[in-house]
Amino acid sequence: MKLFKIFFKEYQKMFFGTFILMIVQAVGTLMIPYYVAEIIDEGILTQDQGAIWRNGALMLGIAVLTGIVSIIASYYSAILAGRFGYFLRKRLVDKTQQLSMADMDEFGTSTLLARTTSDITNIQQIMMMVFQMIIPAPLICLASIVLTGAISWRFVWIPITSIVLFSVVSIIVIKKAIPLADVMQQRMDKMMQILREFYTGVRVIRAFNKTDFEKKRTDKTFSNYADVMIRVNKLFAVLNPTVNLVMGLGMTAVLAFGGVMVLQGSVPIGSLTAISEYTILSLWFLTMAAMVIVMIPKALASLERVGEVLAAQEEIVDGPKETFELKENAPIAIFDHVDFAYNGAEEAVLSDITFNIPKGVTAIVGGTGSGKSTIAKALLRLRDTTKGEIRFLGESIQNVTQEALRDRISYVPQKAFLFSGTVRDNFIFGNPQATEGDMKKAAEVAQADEFINGLENQYDAFVAQKGNNFSGGQKQRLSIARALIKPADLYFFDDSFSALDYQTDAKLRKALKSYLKDAAIVIVAQRLSTIKDADQIIVLEEEKIVGIGTHMTLLKSCKVYQEFAKSQGLEGKKHEHQAS
Repeated sequence: MKLFKIFFKEYQKMFFGTFILMIVQAVGTLMIPYYVAEIIDEGILTQDQGAIWRNGALMLGIAVLTGIVSIIASYYSAILAGRFGYFLRKRLVDKTQQLSMADMDEFGTSTLLARTTSDITNIQQIMMMVFQMIIPAPLICLASIVLTGAISWRFVWIPITSIVLFSVVSIIVIKKAIPLADVMQQRMDKMMQILREFYTGVRVIRAFNKTDFEKKRTDKTFSNYADVMIRVNKLFAVLNPTVNLVMGLGMTAVLAFGGVMVLQGSVPIGSLTAISEYTILSLWFLTMAAMVIVMIPKALASLERVGEVLAAQEEIVDGPKETFELKENAPIAIFDHVDFAYNGAEEAVLSDITFNIPKGVTAIVGGTGSGKSTIAKALLRLRDTTKGEIRFLGESIQNVTQEALRDRISYVPQKAFLFSGTVRDNFIFGNPQATEGDMKKAAEVAQADEFINGLENQYDAFVAQKGNNFSGGQKQRLSIARALIKPADLYFFDDSFSALDYQTDAKLRKALKSYLKDAAIVIVAQRLSTIKDADQIIVLEEEKIVGIGTHMTLLKSCKVYQEFAKSQGLEGKKHEHQAS
């Protein structure tokens, strides 16, 4: 509700304007039965054609005006619903950009997608229907009671009883439906998660011949969601019969009680018709409201789920500084006794890590799970360290904003990722101010220019979602080129050459060192041939640094590095010479 209050404050004029239009619509709707009564009593019963034409013209004018007002009111209610959806989605996306990777993992991709799409769509739809169907209902009901009492106070009990009966049933249904709606959205999340895995992992599923297994898993998820939906629908199924029953009883009471009074001459037949119309209008608007009421619990659950993300406490908080001032000859980055452990993990991923990253090439090698990629996440503040300090350009990374920090670092992730669009779109993502020459030079260094020039539209060639229309090596080279376009003080390549052949790898490394001669380069690699010419190599094993030095130094002093070299045929001077 806090979100709605913020939005209401911003658009309160439109809210009040729409509400006034709804009042006008309700008044216009209720005037129709009044003129029907006038036509019957003053025109038909007295055979006065003038009264019939006069009241008929007024009734037609009011009907047209009410119709126009209804269209305008619907138009503005649609605008408010659309803007509220935009308001929520914008805040949700902005919030997710502020959340750490741990926060993102806690919610999960599927639930964030569901909350940004289906949940907010539910809220938009209900908001528009509330304006069009629920807000007019109490106005119509109240006015009907007043107008019925103006004709004869002895009829007032009929609309009051009908409205109270319907309201009691509605409250009972809604109270039971709210917890079910929350469960339904949770099962929607689970269903989206399973479907996402099913569609993205379809190759693996077929390769392992697990189609039947996955079918059973998805069927179970669908069944769980359907069970809740059936329970909700059974609950809501009570409302429509209740409305029909109340409407039938109300009309029976009006005709039976009113018929006697008409025969006694105490109530004109036209007035009885108006009372009957007022009762029908009240119950009709209540029926429309009932159709919306059955969806309100789902919308409330959706709003609560969106609010959970927006209210999440951010793990990583910006520091006060927005700029860096690099001291001359100082290292680009310093890791000072850094520890890192994932939330809930028993063991640390990094333990007492201390090293400098100066200008030139720094390589990081180590076995699987030794913490190589974690160093990149810690440096970019995608996750915060649990102990120690990381300084970048002479400043603790916790003293500066995340934007200022990441603006000075260019990163290529372990798994190459391309955005749908064109090659040019992906390159501009790295640097919106990049010129055609910048793109061509970066592609040339990344060894991507040859295959890009071979594409039909070259830099305007289509890139499918995740770059699935390119090979692994092509995606890596495009990702590297995108990173090179971005001006930065440090370039971090997280095992980004793994899909390249040895010849392309060698050409890229040679071009890279020349192109980024004034920056720091960090290369995480498995192949020692990729990093044997690095200025310094950091060797990790079991979350600790076990060696720092050049390739030749480590071959002599670091047992772990010697084992890596031996496994790749690079041990000793003889093999070193052959590898060169």
